[in-house]
Amino acid sequence: MATTGDRRTGYDLTSVPAETVLAALRAAVPPSVTAGVVWWIYAGQGPGTPHLVVGLRGERGALVWQENGATHLPADGAGAASADYFSLQGGHFPQPAGSEVPAELVLRAVEEFGRTRVRPECVTWKLP
Repeated sequence: MATTGDRRTGYDLTSVPAETVLAALRAAVPPSVTAGVVWWIYAGQGPGTPHLVVGLRGERGALVWQENGATHLPADGAGAASADYFSLQGGHFPQPAGSEVPAELVLRAVEEFGRTRVRPECVTWKLP
């Protein structure tokens, strides 16, 4: 799998600027045309810290919000089945059905999360 030099699978936005995270996401190359790359984005450390799971594969991407043991998906997310996403190290992390949205929305959600440190409001969320 071709990637940039940054092979992180997770970022803590309290210690890494959102611009750095966005640059890494934009620069990553998906493993194939049918699979994407996935990351875990946090706004702090410690057990139970809410986080955003994001994936990118071309013009599409995945968004999942995890908080207090609940998984939230985009209300208008696409995909009748889980979608294949891989870490930059090659680990397979399929994203749930209904988690895919346009890639631009994924990047907007990461940017907003970097600013606010709370669940992005640019996405309408639902419980699956």
